Amino acid sequence: MDRHILHQFLRKFFISNGCQLLEENDGLLRIQLTPALDEELMNRPFYWRYKKKLGQEGEPMELTLLTDPEQTAEKAEHIHFGSPRLHQIFRLIRSSAQVARLYEKLDTNSRTALYPWLIRNMSVHFSGKRKRTETHSVGLQLLNGQFMTNAMENFTNLDFKQQISDHCYCLSPVIRYPSGYQRISSYMLAYLDTLDTGWVTETTSVLEQEKSLLAHFFDPNSQEEQDEELRQERAALYDNELAALNRRLTPSIHIETINAGIFYLSEKTSRQLLQKKEA
Repeated sequence: MDRHILHQFLRKFFISNGCQLLEENDGLLRIQLTPALDEELMNRPFYWRYKKKLGQEGEPMELTLLTDPEQTAEKAEHIHFGSPRLHQIFRLIRSSAQVARLYEKLDTNSRTALYPWLIRNMSVHFSGKRKRTETHSVGLQLLNGQFMTNAMENFTNLDFKQQISDHCYCLSPVIRYPSGYQRISSYMLAYLDTLDTGWVTETTSVLEQEKSLLAHFFDPNSQEEQDEELRQERAALYDNELAALNRRLTPSIHIETINAGIFYLSEKTSRQLLQKKEA
């Protein structure tokens, strides 16, 4: 996922939480926060506690985010996949509303069926010599099991509402939610199997080199005679350093679910999105 997808994600997040968009251009978002989001994001607990104690309304701050690393702006912060600010937003989403249920907004005079899609947004964390994070949005149609990648990006130009539109009705899922959730997990594992594993080989090689160096440094045969207490302290220190080395350099992949939701789409929209995927 690139910075344009991140930009749209942030835009939707703040607008859906009642914030006012003060300025927007390519790579920049300037937002007037609500009191609730100021409390969650801006780390001013004493200010809000003081205002509430006095029975006064606080003044929420503005927040300027740059999704383009080349952009600059006064009192702005760069945000990217893996940045602390973005993880803060992800945690807020998880704690407040991890599962959403939304319906495509339609203006129709005829009975229209809506198809259920399970959407799961995930972060994939790669740990080793180099750390990186990918973000994936995968959709599963709960009637026929078709997959859709970049789901939230595809939804950018669609309107959703929390109540079903007039003359519309929902089709019952054939695939149960837990099963759909696991199918998306299997889809992601299959995707990971296609990736180049050169980073694993590189990290494993560096880890073995670091272990060898550490063992040489703590080699008891290369040290002067020590009493038992010093030897035990040195052995404990070696164990701690070895454990820290393994934590830092052992190659691993961790999939973290940011949030998930059930989105009901018309047959026409579902078909268009799947055709877009195949194009």
